[in-house]
Amino acid sequence: MKVFEYTNKGSREENQDYVVHGSLSEESCAFVVADGMGGYSEGAMASKVVGDALLDFIELNYTSFEPAILLKEAISFANDALMLKRIALGVSKMGCVVTVLFITKGYAYLSWLGDSRIYMYRDGKEVYRTEDHSVINELAKIRSLVPSSYDKYASVVTKSIMGDVPVDVAPIRKVKIEKGDIFILCTDGLHKELDMTRIVDYNENKKDDFDSFAPRVSDNFSFIKIEI
Repeated sequence: MKVFEYTNKGSREENQDYVVHGSLSEESCAFVVADGMGGYSEGAMASKVVGDALLDFIELNYTSFEPAILLKEAISFANDALMLKRIALGVSKMGCVVTVLFITKGYAYLSWLGDSRIYMYRDGKEVYRTEDHSVINELAKIRSLVPSSYDKYASVVTKSIMGDVPVDVAPIRKVKIEKGDIFILCTDGLHKELDMTRIVDYNENKKDDFDSFAPRVSDNFSFIKIEI
């Protein structure tokens, strides 16, 4: 398995994305990409707290739960961790959207909240992507959208980790994996502005290219690419 991580602030003043992963055993590993929510306090802190809490919980408990339950419990734990940080900082609102991928025993388990995404590629073709939890996505299901709707609701998500009410709405997907499969976890700043084929073909030799066009990207953009 090969893993590539990349994160960049784009043209923003601060990078509120956070990427992290860990190998748990010879056959298990976990990956997290979190994106702090704009308009709330301490977005960079929120994404780091949630990302680290998710990975910590999975690392400590992956042998104690079935994978689907493990991810649900990890998200609940991360929500509690963010609540404690929010209270300690004395702020009313913190939040982030997140993607989580747990690979074990020949299967991938995916969970997500918000408009960050997980993509799966097989034989060079996209075979799966997560569905955004966003106002735009919900509106598109019931009526045709005009450009003004995209401008108004482009960044409004319907699910996230906020460190307040319990999170019990995160979907879980189970996928059997094959050698050669590629998974990409990414923030919306990436999938909205960059061609995903760039990420499928990414390796460490291309980092300088990504750095060079970063000032032309309007948002933070980050990803983890996993080659099975």
